[in-house]
Amino acid sequence: MTWVFNRSVNDNVLIAGWFLEAQKPHPDWSRYLDVSIVLGEGTRSLSADEMPRQFFIDEKPRALPDMFMGSSGKWVVSDPARQIIEDLDPGLHQFFSINVQFPDGSSPLGEWFAMNITTVRKTMIDAESAIKHLPPAKLPKKLPDGTITTYWSTGTSLIDFNAKRITVGPDADDGANLWREKGHQRDLILFSDKLHDALQEAGLTTAKTFRARLSTES
Repeated sequence: MTWVFNRSVNDNVLIAGWFLEAQKPHPDWSRYLDVSIVLGEGTRSLSADEMPRQFFIDEKPRALPDMFMGSSGKWVVSDPARQIIEDLDPGLHQFFSINVQFPDGSSPLGEWFAMNITTVRKTMIDAESAIKHLPPAKLPKKLPDGTITTYWSTGTSLIDFNAKRITVGPDADDGANLWREKGHQRDLILFSDKLHDALQEAGLTTAKTFRARLSTES
């Protein structure tokens, strides 16, 4: 079975945080902002010298998940989570050591990494999922709660995460344990049962998720 990170308003995967170097008045903010966008969409591999090093979280959470998304789609993982992902998908994803900092100046225990997920796959069965493809002129003026707008080549997609109805084919977990859904690279991050179970067995936590459904056509 496949799992989906939940982007709904009421059960959000996001922990607001950003790279300090990608903000003005840092002299290289524009360059680091470009890297931040790449990390949000996994559009290419990055070199170590491109990467910011300081990740600031806007509000200190009670507990920081071992795997979560920051602002603009950037993914951050703890070292134990990184090791599990790397064991399951060796060499498939990039990890860059960063210093995570809370507003009070403290940092979470352990080492943390920015994660670049560059694997993109088409696994979702649109006709059986809570997704609508619309031209820009047909977009509602106000989106319903839990609905995320994603953009594609010829229009816009509305994904209703509150419905928790993302349907995948029977081979979704074949070939990678963590991936971006083609056409929705920033908003739809999926992962396998194997990765889910490995994180759980290690006592690690992730941002909120739900199970994808298996296609009735399988």
